[in-house]
Amino acid sequence: MRKYIIFILQKLGLYQWAVKQDTLRRERKLKKAFDKYGLEALQQADKAFRSEGSFIFPTFGTLLGAYREKGFIPHDNDLDVGFLYERQPHDVPGLLSKFGFCHIKQYYIKENNKVIEDVYSYKGVQIDFFIYFTTDKDMYCYISRRHEHKDWRKANETDGFPTDLSWVSKSEFSEHHFLGLTLYMPAQTHQWLEEIFGVSFMTPIKNWNAKNHTTRIKHHTERAYRKYFCK
Repeated sequence: MRKYIIFILQKLGLYQWAVKQDTLRRERKLKKAFDKYGLEALQQADKAFRSEGSFIFPTFGTLLGAYREKGFIPHDNDLDVGFLYERQPHDVPGLLSKFGFCHIKQYYIKENNKVIEDVYSYKGVQIDFFIYFTTDKDMYCYISRRHEHKDWRKANETDGFPTDLSWVSKSEFSEHHFLGLTLYMPAQTHQWLEEIFGVSFMTPIKNWNAKNHTTRIKHHTERAYRKYFCK
């Protein structure tokens, strides 16, 4: 049925319009849940990892909001958090399910089954968990991108999705106050944000794109694949 509907929309020249409308609908739904439960979702994720002697930390847009806005970025509709590969709990999906999270999807590298990112939902709030790997001087996580031209289903069945590596300076982590919560954040937050968003990160840019800024986000040759769980 889905393929038939797509075929008809393409014939009528309405497929791109339908995709845009569906995207807007989903974004409005995410934003509504985020405004209501975003902080609670962050608190529950923090509690979950602390219960296992580990920790999460804000990254990407969530870290930027914490540092620049002292809160969430106004147009954000999801949460970005990271955790250290070497300090991750034994069973992250099992742990988070106990704290009310539903496992939506997982990104992994097929050649070695290395998990690079997990996406969960908490009361309708989407939260992306990025896994940070450590080298002698730096840390990095993967960012999975849309396929160059294929539908995600076809991409997942064939050559997978392109990836970038987001490099940041190696950092210790310490607790900071954030909207009534106490969260771990990188000690070198300012430097991280320059490396992720560029030196002008303190200037709000709604449709920010890494291609327009000097960052340490670099294209990588490994391809990512997806596993889906609950919706």
